[in-house]
Amino acid sequence: MMKRLFTYIFLIITVLALGSCIENDLSYPRVNADIISIEVEGQKEVSIDAEKNTVEIVVGESVDLSGVKILACTLSDKAEVVGGMPDSLDLRNPVELVLRVYEDEVWTISASQPVERYIRCDNQAGEADIDPKSKVAYVYVSEDQSLLDVKINEMKLEPEGSKVKSTLGFISVNGQSIPKTEECHFPMVLDCVIMRYFTVEYKGQDIVWEVYFLQKAVNMEVTSVNAWAYTAGVRAIAKNGSEATIEYRKESGEEWSTVSDIKVEGRSVSAWISGLDPETGYVTRLVEGQDVSEEYSFHTGGIEQLPNLDFDSWSDNDRYPNPAGINVWDSANSSGAAVTTSPSSDSVEGYAARLESVTAFGMMAAGNIFTGQFAGLAGLGAELDWGAPFSSRPIALRGYYKYSPVEIDKAKDPYTDKIGTMDECQILAFLTDWDKQFRVNTNKKQFVDLDNDPGIIALGQINSSKADSEYVKFTLPLIYRDNSRIPTYIVIAGASSRYGDYFTGGIGSVLLIDEFELIYDPAELTESEYEQVFSKVKPY
Repeated sequence: MMKRLFTYIFLIITVLALGSCIENDLSYPRVNADIISIEVEGQKEVSIDAEKNTVEIVVGESVDLSGVKILACTLSDKAEVVGGMPDSLDLRNPVELVLRVYEDEVWTISASQPVERYIRCDNQAGEADIDPKSKVAYVYVSEDQSLLDVKINEMKLEPEGSKVKSTLGFISVNGQSIPKTEECHFPMVLDCVIMRYFTVEYKGQDIVWEVYFLQKAVNMEVTSVNAWAYTAGVRAIAKNGSEATIEYRKESGEEWSTVSDIKVEGRSVSAWISGLDPETGYVTRLVEGQDVSEEYSFHTGGIEQLPNLDFDSWSDNDRYPNPAGINVWDSANSSGAAVTTSPSSDSVEGYAARLESVTAFGMMAAGNIFTGQFAGLAGLGAELDWGAPFSSRPIALRGYYKYSPVEIDKAKDPYTDKIGTMDECQILAFLTDWDKQFRVNTNKKQFVDLDNDPGIIALGQINSSKADSEYVKFTLPLIYRDNSRIPTYIVIAGASSRYGDYFTGGIGSVLLIDEFELIYDPAELTESEYEQVFSKVKPY
């Protein structure tokens, strides 16, 4: 890797020399016509597969699929949509777009629109079975809940914006079943001995659902445990809930402890166990008076730290923060002064990583490091494989940084308007369950979509334009988007210019980073920091 700069210069000289003496009488080169990024109105997630030429978009419930407005779309260099990019797409069925550079390529864009549907009532035994195709739902209640007076608390059967306006049921009068229609105002108590019809108004149409209420034997049980390194979330179903408690112990122990942080809603019980030991076997159970459920075993998560998070071990003339024989960290711009060690006189402890925005071959190049590997040159840019194998679930990244920004004096589209503004640094950390490393291509502007990549489980980032006279200690909460998925990769990255991927930044901006550490124990975070970690999802 220490010869990458010289290889780059040699390649450029060779290409220029060949171009001056060889006449190109061959066919046009193979250049892909790709969709790099796309944003549509109401978008929640987007997944782009450049190998299959597909785009899969998840949109919100309120989006009209017959006319989904395109807000932004980035294509690969020189690519265009044959016939022009439409303003909107009818995504009720997959749509094909033909892209062209030298050859035509067909891309398929499809959309999914998940709809949250639920019926919630007192003494419910599990979730309702709801079939949106046949418009039939089954609601299960406990055996001691009379079907003559079921209290329905909430109901949503059609997309956002719909309203359950009325219900038709049958009541017994002198031994005969007489239909009775009532307006719906939840919560409401209804006679549900016989199947009921519910009329839902959605976009001016009335949609009729059949809803059956059935009694079901309820067994008290622990249904799931979501175990982290120091904590675990427990869910259970109680017989009546009024006396429900959750207990736990180590597999190797005998004494049971009672959980204090417990929530009971009807028969649903949830509890949060804290103060556990990492990588340890535990057992939990539900207790109601003299009744005790079967025991549920679980194992707490591990604590995993990446090699050289303190940036003290360097190789290849101090251009890579990797211990000998370990290849975790790399850089897109390792040449010159872009990435190097910072001496102990300018570090928190030992050495620090020094990232500087420089000029390379007339182009702006941000000093950067990331977990992953440099994959090769790509035109005037590079290909990078982002991500280091990782399977634990930290809740924060802690460390130190010091930033010395200058005004942005180099810029490319779409950030030319930032000329003259103060440069920004970036520290980024996120967990993913990708099936392989993400291939970044700076020439094609192919980057991780931090907002919409469905593989991202948790994310945290710092962007700062403030000049620091001393190191700043930071704790960066990893905000989880999913509470159950286990990571396969972790990405940690630092850059002296936030928009360096777009050749935009201030020549001379310097970012120093040092003493990084992944945090797992909630006791090490403030209450506000911990709330950020689970601000989008519950921890269990």
